[in-house]
Amino acid sequence: VFYVLNYATRQIAGYSIVSGALTAVTGSPYTLSAAPNAIAIAPAGEFFLYVSTAAPGIYLYTVGSGGVLTLGNNAQAVSQDPAAAMQVDSTGGWLVDAFLSNSGVQLDAIPITSSGAYSGAKVESVSFSITNAAVHQLAFSPDNKNVFVALGTGGTLVVPFSASSPFPAGITATTIKAANTSGSALSVAVDPTNRLFYIGETLADSAGTSGGLRAFNYSSLGGSTLSQATGSPIASGGLAPNFILPIATPDFVYVANGAGASTAGNIAGFTVTASGSTYSIATGS
Repeated sequence: VFYVLNYATRQIAGYSIVSGALTAVTGSPYTLSAAPNAIAIAPAGEFFLYVSTAAPGIYLYTVGSGGVLTLGNNAQAVSQDPAAAMQVDSTGGWLVDAFLSNSGVQLDAIPITSSGAYSGAKVESVSFSITNAAVHQLAFSPDNKNVFVALGTGGTLVVPFSASSPFPAGITATTIKAANTSGSALSVAVDPTNRLFYIGETLADSAGTSGGLRAFNYSSLGGSTLSQATGSPIASGGLAPNFILPIATPDFVYVANGAGASTAGNIAGFTVTASGSTYSIATGS
């Protein structure tokens, strides 16, 4: 089962895949009280998802049999944050969102219960002053130790995270500037085995004229210099790499590209090759 937000109609559409065909989930589409901005689903083993709206507010839905959604938390917002992007950490104990506030780029770690509701404990917050930032996407590393946020022309923010103390005082984040000064970071993802992390940017191919996929060694985070995989950045296959999906077996990474001026959008595949701790990326299909 998967879900799609429709901003124009203020709806969540739910679909199941049966024998290779799409079937609408019972009750879909589900009407929202305001236009949606972001969606997050809990890790495996949990059965709830969140939708942030322009009201603002983040609302909880439980996922029932066949993917049917039911508005939870007594129809009250879990948080009033105007979340532009959000994810649940791997422990299922924190809903982390990102948005622009008067303090800059703000990340809130909202403590949640096993049923997905706000636990009532303190919300942990941190903010960073980043010029020209716009929140596009947020992703956790599989080891639950870092949060990545794509910030448009503001680059990509990497914030250390711990489930025991999400954002302690004095926390230091890393800002990765766009490959091209006119480029914009649109998407982020981390390899399932924490080998590489990826950033999708406009104007990030080697010529600086089209979308590009950047691949960095995850182990180089926190060091003096970030190291990239051989072949990175590589042309993403379109102008706007809006979403990245890495898989570990076999070693591929896929990029969903927005349409160009005269071309349709597409999904491009890339191969990842490992030689010890050295990685290379090449165009696939």
